[in-house]
Amino acid sequence: MFTHSPENQGWLRNKWQALVTSVQAQPAASDAVWDELIRHYSEPHRAYHNLSHVMTLLRHAETHRHQISRMETVEFAVWFHDVIYDTHLKDNERRSAEWARRAMIAMQIDERHIPLVMACIAATERHEIASSQIADLPLFLDFDLAILGTREEIYRQYSEVIRAEYSWVPLAEYKIARGSFLQRFLERPALFFTTAMADGHEHQARMNLESELRELAQS
Repeated sequence: MFTHSPENQGWLRNKWQALVTSVQAQPAASDAVWDELIRHYSEPHRAYHNLSHVMTLLRHAETHRHQISRMETVEFAVWFHDVIYDTHLKDNERRSAEWARRAMIAMQIDERHIPLVMACIAATERHEIASSQIADLPLFLDFDLAILGTREEIYRQYSEVIRAEYSWVPLAEYKIARGSFLQRFLERPALFFTTAMADGHEHQARMNLESELRELAQS
């Protein structure tokens, strides 16, 4: 479910090429950034936060394209938001945003894109929106959490691969940390910011989170 195939990489390559062409990025630099993205997202410790995750979010963006104001902002945010992912670190989002800034400068794209993309990436740290002028941020964050509202069997696989990414954490400690994470989300009045995503995901997401929380407590 969360693995990657050569066919998927071909689709991703086409998506990346269309994106960088749309913003008139410098071709050689764009190719270099592509190579680095593939290297990062193919790191062996990524059981979930890999190219499959990127592809899923890009497909969500395609599905909801008519509700997106700046597709280039959303797509760059998707590509860059987990480029730095190390479960031993506490500042992956900040590092990813900085990586994105350098990559966009290297590609010589219009600088107006940079703060928008960086803000979207930074918001994934807590999945909260304080006050933002970025119209597409709520939808982007909802794409990132859409996995929570998938069918029970898919969500179970998701919870297993998340555990795999934290395999270095002792089980007792993981249960406490994961349980706290799940509880914080369940206490929110709504898990999703947009009606478009809430309608199809909110109810199932709450069921999934509650189910995992019970399993953690009982195991």
